[in-house]
Amino acid sequence: MYGLVNEAVRGMVLEQFGQAAWDDIRAQAKAPESFDAFEQYDDAITYGLVDAAAAILELPAEKILHTFGEYWVLRIAVEQFPEIMSNTGSDFLPFVKGLDHLHSRIRVTFPDYTPPSFRVTVLADDRFQLDYYSEREGLLPFVEGLLHGLAIHFKLTIQIEQVPDDRHAMPCKRMEVSYHPSERG
Repeated sequence: MYGLVNEAVRGMVLEQFGQAAWDDIRAQAKAPESFDAFEQYDDAITYGLVDAAAAILELPAEKILHTFGEYWVLRIAVEQFPEIMSNTGSDFLPFVKGLDHLHSRIRVTFPDYTPPSFRVTVLADDRFQLDYYSEREGLLPFVEGLLHGLAIHFKLTIQIEQVPDDRHAMPCKRMEVSYHPSERG
């Protein structure tokens, strides 16, 4: 993964848990203090950071990945890439439908980027099926966090139901997402 991802993990830990937690996590993961956003790092470093964070913070890795997904949308994407965000979609469903196009634009900056792919099937006015394809294992909680972050961004509340792999024949993780306006406004 590119250093941009690892640097965002670092930022989330520093912001939410402090310098001491980051120092312990990076030491356990044998990771550097910081990362060059445009340099590629072995995926094992990112997975090691997640595993170390789970151990140090005494949180399930799934919770850390989910929290990171929300953080990625609300702090990294919205603040550092507002043009990409606004060009991908002005509402939740069009944005999710545009994720593959968003990743195509990112590939211009990060040429060896291996993005996931998403397929959307609309099931009702407030519900869709999302098929998530990735070469990387174990990142579904991150995707769920991204979706929750997008829902917050678009002032929605969402519910995600996983469709068990044995209920479909596709080589993906499938989920059904329902959404409605947030009461938080």
